[in-house]
Amino acid sequence: MTDEVLLLYSPSASYPEPVACLTDRDGRLVHAWSNATGQPDPVDDPPSYLRGWNHVELGPDGSLYAIVPLHAVLKLRPDSSLAWSAPVPAHHDLDVAADGRVHVLTEQPRLIPAPGGPYLLLDNQITVLEAGGRPVEQHSLYDLLATVDHLRGLVHDELARRARATVGCADLHRLAGRRGREVSRALRDQPGSPCDVLHANTLEIVPAHPAGLWDDGDVLVAVRELDLIAVVSPRAGAVRWWWGPGELSGPHQPSALPGGSVLVFDNGRAARRSRVLEIDPATGEIVFTYVADPPAALFTELAGGCQQLPSGTLLVTDAQHGRAIEISRDGSTLRELHIRTNHTAGGNSRCDIYRLAAIPARTAARLATPAGRAWQLATTRVRCQPEVRSSQ
Repeated sequence: MTDEVLLLYSPSASYPEPVACLTDRDGRLVHAWSNATGQPDPVDDPPSYLRGWNHVELGPDGSLYAIVPLHAVLKLRPDSSLAWSAPVPAHHDLDVAADGRVHVLTEQPRLIPAPGGPYLLLDNQITVLEAGGRPVEQHSLYDLLATVDHLRGLVHDELARRARATVGCADLHRLAGRRGREVSRALRDQPGSPCDVLHANTLEIVPAHPAGLWDDGDVLVAVRELDLIAVVSPRAGAVRWWWGPGELSGPHQPSALPGGSVLVFDNGRAARRSRVLEIDPATGEIVFTYVADPPAALFTELAGGCQQLPSGTLLVTDAQHGRAIEISRDGSTLRELHIRTNHTAGGNSRCDIYRLAAIPARTAARLATPAGRAWQLATTRVRCQPEVRSSQ
């Protein structure tokens, strides 16, 4: 990894005491956070997607924002004490705006009128929390996508297809309008996932596009089940740009690059090989592709992602194999970091890590000397082993 960044992640198997780790390029621990607020009781044997922290982000002041899946967003001080907890059915991703407001993905079931319907959709929302954690805005992702005829048709067609393949869908209509992790669990656990046809997994507040395709403060999202990435404007109630159906397969972590292109991790669920793509949104052209050699050497069906580092190299998260991989633009693997968690009461998880985030090293200067329970958990339960392939 490059010298000017640190790596932030939360091991998936750290439940019931979730921990987030900030390490240097060689996997040496720099700081750690842990707080069990809002975690489900192990006696209830919650599924892996409800355990621990779904994702973590570091604020500019050294605060950690953590998602308790489908239950809450936490803001933790550098010493892991709780600054606030927002009781919203959060999942997968959040971003912190320059004004301190937090944009987070949430979900709630709703009935969607459509030909052959109505259908129960597990709608995703972009929920905005003020700097103190109070929800102040909520924008339906379905309502935004439905402003484009083709995208509305994709949603309706997938709802109808799943309804035909699933017995008893109408029995779930009673859950419309309800929210919380028990409601979401009841719907997600249905065979065939008849309601979970969006499954957004990424949210990034973007700056204005150089060619004016979208505005400052618009939001880039990935919608896994539709193989879609899109920039939406909650303020205008519009889709500014979209791409992916027919090309992507279960994508994660699109990001807007400074020159105006979009980077995305294509999980490749259909082809059973993952790749990194860069797209010119003005033309829809793929201008860069990374595929491992051999292609099957990189395949993570769930989670994962990619991020461009300040040097121009790319950080790739191989989630199901617990790997951080730095690659050059010529496709060379520069370095790997292998992350493993000693399993506790959390048991096995679907992936070792959800996603890594590159953090400017100067941010560590805002963090106090690490100590306490979080440090103990990170040093005794998490193992990071670097593997250098070549030097830059």
